[in-house]
Amino acid sequence: MPEVNFTINEQTGEMEMQIEGVQGTSCADVAKLVKELLGQPAREENTREFFARSNIKLPIQPQKRT
Repeated sequence: MPEVNFTINEQTGEMEMQIEGVQGTSCADVAKLVKELLGQPAREENTREFFARSNIKLPIQPQKRT
């Protein structure tokens, strides 16, 4: 299950967040939403989970031209 954890440093006020359970571009989408709600984190780096390939395969269907 996707989870967002964040920590705020009491002395500096800087926020750090970690997103777990979401892979690839979906993780970037979640991070963007969290940044809009909570502000920019002090630092940002992608984990192995970000670079993992999703097991979900979307069917591709050609569109008919009219």
